[in-house]
Amino acid sequence: MAALVAMLDERLWSGSKAVEDDVRRQQIGSGMRGDKRRTYRFQDDVVTDHITAKSMQASKVMKGAISTLWMYAPPLQAV
Repeated sequence: MAALVAMLDERLWSGSKAVEDDVRRQQIGSGMRGDKRRTYRFQDDVVTDHITAKSMQASKVMKGAISTLWMYAPPLQAV
């Protein structure tokens, strides 16, 4: 009986783990270079948001003025 419970528990856990992994992959993306949202170049003091196509000084962003990068966001394109 304990072996049956362990087997069912393992199946339930592996099924929920697979769903959780799929959701995580959809949220994160592939992690490849084309998926990035922003580029932080501290040596040039520039932050570029690739979704809104805006840039601003990195020092201002690090002090909390990041909301100006989000003022306009074009609609996302379906892949």
